Amino acid sequence: MPLIPNWAPSIHPLLVHFPITLLITAFTVDLIGAWRPVSAPVRDSASWLYCGGALMALAAYFSGLGGASTLLVSFDEDIALTAHFTWAERTTWFFVFFASFRLSMSYIWHSTSRWLRVASLLISLTGVGMLLATAEHGGRLVFRYGVGVSPVPTSGHLWTVPGQPPDGSSQRNTR
Repeated sequence: MPLIPNWAPSIHPLLVHFPITLLITAFTVDLIGAWRPVSAPVRDSASWLYCGGALMALAAYFSGLGGASTLLVSFDEDIALTAHFTWAERTTWFFVFFASFRLSMSYIWHSTSRWLRVASLLISLTGVGMLLATAEHGGRLVFRYGVGVSPVPTSGHLWTVPGQPPDGSSQRNTR
């Protein structure tokens, strides 16, 4: 059984959602931890979520690098792909180093300092901004240029929910 399904051009599109989800969840848990009284389990949970997100970001980064190296792109697509790559590289390494910092904060320093928790939250907010910029550039590659997806047919019909009329309105009995 192949690692990549036949319909997928690379594993990158299958992986990119994991670091996004894990890192935003880590930030959310961190936000909760910054405003609550000191809670080691919350702090440590955020640290492990950052680590998982960083590992998945590495997987997405290297799978994207491998997938992109097989693409033939136009000049405009090249510019967009380079922008996405640049943001992905910066974001990935940011979170790798930040996750290391968070592990130190949780398991070496055992920090309970409120100012360090707030500073950590602000630093991670920077990373979340970088993550969103990376995702926006990646989305542009897919939805504007169609990079990495099959061409959409130009003929056919619009899909509708079975039993619904094609205009989207529902037929209700008004008695």
